[in-house]
Amino acid sequence: MPTSRRLFQLVTLGAAVASAACGPLRRGPTPARIIFSNQSLDQADVYAVSSAGGQTRIGTVMPGRTDTLRVPTAALGGDNSTNIVARILARSRTPSTGMLTLNPGDLMQVTLSSDERILSVLPAREP
Repeated sequence: MPTSRRLFQLVTLGAAVASAACGPLRRGPTPARIIFSNQSLDQADVYAVSSAGGQTRIGTVMPGRTDTLRVPTAALGGDNSTNIVARILARSRTPSTGMLTLNPGDLMQVTLSSDERILSVLPAREP
């Protein structure tokens, strides 16, 4: 095998390895996260509703569970305002937080009350 061809293969391999190593550094902004605590006896489907009215399902939280849900940047709308809404399984209730500002990287604690009527919101601490 000629030396120039071997050198070309080594350079190509090196470039591929370097490119793969830098892959994790090219992520987009960290999505906002909701720590959703379901204190009710029913399953809750959780949605982010942007100020423009677009709905994005961000997860399902089973009764008595607490889960961390990611809110995609696209679900925040242009002004980063969103309304977190819970649809309760087999019920007509849809409690909501009201409009709140969520920026990429934010972490909020949202709690569905045991009577399924109130979604309360507080800033959350990083675990």
